[in-house]
Amino acid sequence: MKRVKKPVFFVVALLILALVYTSLFGVYGQRGDFKETYIKGAGDIRWGIDIRGGVEATFSPAGDVKATATELDSAKAIIETRMVSTNITDYEIYTDAANNRIIVRFPWKSGEANFDPEAAIEELSATAMLTFREGMEYETTEYGSDGNPVYKTPAGTTAENIILEGADVVKAEPVVNQDTSQFMVSLEFSESGKEKFAEATERLKGKTISIWMDDVMISFPTVNSVISDGKCVIEGDFTSEQAAALASKIQAGALPFALETSNFNSLAPTLGSQALDAMMLAGIIAFALIAVLMILVFRLPGVVAVISLAGQLGICFAAISGFFTFFNSFTMTLPGIAGLILSIGIGVDANVITASRIREELRNGKTLDGALQRGFQSSFWAIFDGNITTAIVAIMLMGVFGPSNILSLIFGESTTGSIFSFGFTLLVGIIANFIMGVLATRLMTMSLAGFKGLHKKWLFGGAREGEAAAAQKPRSFQFYENKKVYYAISVAVILVGIIASIIVVPKLDIQFAGGAMIRYSVEGGEITADEVQKTLKDELGKDCSVAVNEGINSGSKSVTVSFAGNQSMTPEEQKEVASTLTSAYDELTFNLLESNSVDATMGARFFQKCLVCFAITAIFLLVYIALRFGKIGGFSAGLTAIVALLHDVLISFCVFVVFGMPINDIFIAVVLTILGYSLNSTIVIYDRVRENKRKMGPRANFTDVMNLSLNQTLGRTLLTSLTTFLALLVVLIVAAAFGISTVVSFALPMMAGVVAGCFSSQCIAPNLFAMWQIRKREKLNAK
Repeated sequence: MKRVKKPVFFVVALLILALVYTSLFGVYGQRGDFKETYIKGAGDIRWGIDIRGGVEATFSPAGDVKATATELDSAKAIIETRMVSTNITDYEIYTDAANNRIIVRFPWKSGEANFDPEAAIEELSATAMLTFREGMEYETTEYGSDGNPVYKTPAGTTAENIILEGADVVKAEPVVNQDTSQFMVSLEFSESGKEKFAEATERLKGKTISIWMDDVMISFPTVNSVISDGKCVIEGDFTSEQAAALASKIQAGALPFALETSNFNSLAPTLGSQALDAMMLAGIIAFALIAVLMILVFRLPGVVAVISLAGQLGICFAAISGFFTFFNSFTMTLPGIAGLILSIGIGVDANVITASRIREELRNGKTLDGALQRGFQSSFWAIFDGNITTAIVAIMLMGVFGPSNILSLIFGESTTGSIFSFGFTLLVGIIANFIMGVLATRLMTMSLAGFKGLHKKWLFGGAREGEAAAAQKPRSFQFYENKKVYYAISVAVILVGIIASIIVVPKLDIQFAGGAMIRYSVEGGEITADEVQKTLKDELGKDCSVAVNEGINSGSKSVTVSFAGNQSMTPEEQKEVASTLTSAYDELTFNLLESNSVDATMGARFFQKCLVCFAITAIFLLVYIALRFGKIGGFSAGLTAIVALLHDVLISFCVFVVFGMPINDIFIAVVLTILGYSLNSTIVIYDRVRENKRKMGPRANFTDVMNLSLNQTLGRTLLTSLTTFLALLVVLIVAAAFGISTVVSFALPMMAGVVAGCFSSQCIAPNLFAMWQIRKREKLNAK
């Protein structure tokens, strides 16, 4: 065995320590009065609106207007201008021409106190007011995120003299001067606009005509000559992007339609910050519990696993923050944090597999050096295959639910970033697991084994002297012979779940069914759900369901009002609800915590997209298993694994229904995570079956091969499931204490899925696979 030098452990450990420190705290300098960033830390992470608070809205042309892609780009440009003019620079906006809509997300400004989501949405969707004015006098100057000045509010002569309005503009488009290759903006005016512009250019030759969008000056060209034909160009030192952006803004002022809000949701800043604190606390506790468990079970390899796990988290934080200044920060949401914490649980899997194999080799009588070499060699492909299946799930989550995705042509752009964020952190965790859990762990372990004081079998999981005989006794559970018992247990649990689901009846969240939900905090007295329901019915004529809740941690009360799918609400209607409650209960104070409104058509389309995503993911997983395990019956291995996955998904579904949790995008994230996670354990077992079949020869009894493989992998399956279960349990307890319903609805069914996955991967899928192979051999022998 090629030895690794002793200093390697300290070099790798110091590099990991440096990575963890810089990814958390960053590296900054000072240039004069300005802070300069060299390496971004956790403080530079871009938090999503579910943490920082903010608004997510979908705008569509009012009426039955079908806008062109160019018109939607122009409408997008005006929304961008309005956000910049109100100092909102940390936003996401993109168009979905296939579905005739514009999707916008933006957080509340830092320190925002009087947040008003309805007013913000109205302001963004208001019809653009484009004006051409004499001169360029303005009242205030601010600076955008790019450092360029933003001139606001016309003053003096500029405020008094309007030359043209948006209705006078027929067309605005970017063009290129063929002689100079200079980018310009070409304008064409209507007949009335042509006359007004001719008079103005004759009067203002050599002077400035400024162009304003609402109260923001977007251009201030100089009049070089009299323009009487209704056509002109704006020249300047434009890039292609700048010319296109200016043309879009001018064209937006001439759009033949207004924008209306089809979907929107909002979250108060205080609610999001509490959720962030809760999830951070959960992450720290989960890491500490897993660290203690790994050290107690695996001793020295457990210590190495904790160090490599810290390095894995360092890579995750670096990927999220952008780390280097030339990378953009990723938008981190609460499900993204849940995915990160989940990756802590499954991230130890590589170390568990390797340490278990080393311990197994030691108990089979190998020397320490031989056990280390054999342990790392034999564990690699199990780690590789298991992580690839989870990576397939993560990539599908990102590919289907990202802003521009592989199903955009069918379903349009994604209107929610929470699933994408979950998939991103899960994928980064898997990649980091390969780097730290495989490479770094091997280097550190082999290096430590070179120290004389540490070159002892018991430190690596072997038995102490005098305990060798007992320690070498292998497990001999007869898994295949007891298969009917396992099947009966699964059938009984599923039947109970199905009966309970029939009684309780599943309910679709407004994300899928459409509708509206508004949640207020209530201060100053008591209130009942029946009172609120009757008030809204009597005053507004709207049917709704109402829930009054009290926070476990804070004791504060909240009222949640939900409206049916055919009663989705506009921002104006939401204002009416708030006004009605305030008037009816003048002794109480209602503060908006969050709101969500989804058009029924959009909800149905999103639900269809989730089902298609599930089907495509299952197909990819089946194909991968069939290819990787072709020598032991790849298709049957894949099919039986998928059957076990459906078993796990069904149990998680029953948990959702029994606990009254609505079926939404969190459920889809749970399902797809279980697909990858449960399959990960099954793949490790199949990998051992492939190895044992090769050792025992083609004539070996498949029952013996399967039983041996299941006994050998039992410890790994239980320990990995335990670490993941503990991580999710911590998340559940903390989220419940802080009242974070979205995270609770993720953690609880995931815990059930982990238990079900542990059972199915150890007792269902392998036995079904063995039955298939045995019957296949019996048929061949019969011929």
